[in-house]
Amino acid sequence: MRYRPYFKMNKAICLISAILMLSNIVYAQKKEFITVPAGSLVENCIPFQERYRFSGFCDGKVFFRNGAFADTKLNYNFLLGDMEYIQAADTLSIANPSEILLIAFAADTFFYQAGYLEIIREGPIKVAVRQSLSLKEVMKRDSYGSSSSNSSTDSFSSIETAGKTYKLVSNQDRVFEKTVQYFIANTSGSFVPFNKKKVLQLFPEEKEIIQEYLKTNKIDFDSKNDLLQFVGFLEGL
Repeated sequence: MRYRPYFKMNKAICLISAILMLSNIVYAQKKEFITVPAGSLVENCIPFQERYRFSGFCDGKVFFRNGAFADTKLNYNFLLGDMEYIQAADTLSIANPSEILLIAFAADTFFYQAGYLEIIREGPIKVAVRQSLSLKEVMKRDSYGSSSSNSSTDSFSSIETAGKTYKLVSNQDRVFEKTVQYFIANTSGSFVPFNKKKVLQLFPEEKEIIQEYLKTNKIDFDSKNDLLQFVGFLEGL
């Protein structure tokens, strides 16, 4: 389904939202929030480069578990959590992603494990990342234009993805959160959350050495650079 064109009438509102988003980035690096004002389409306030992994649809190869493969132009949609491809004039999501072995681009590789994971480090110990843009909160507006928070957000997620369109909700501000989660491969090749507990489970015989390393080196498990440095140490054990 093709995305709707931008509406010029929402540009000023979206600009304000972008300023608020930048403010959040400055004061909270690990959590980024984007507000889509009431009366605005999501795609008008969250630009393409924020919604997708790549700046455009790129040549990629999809390898399926049954041995089949397909060449097509693809891009990963953070908002929908889908790998999308171009067919004629339509943008479609890959059906049955659990049947995918991997998706290879020129310099990037994705696996599917209860969601798409992008490999950020190959080698004896693989590291992957999952990035998403999810609905965090809905702010309802009253007749005076004031907003109030609705903390029960789970029931609203389908509003944003039904029919693969970003729907207009006239009386609700929607707050989206950008999240980044890191994973480490275990001995079976599956990925588990990259945190201290999981690492100690993966390396039980080196538990004391790892704990001592973590005392000396303050590893931030939300930092890509810290985790890649940590993996380098683990591979040397």
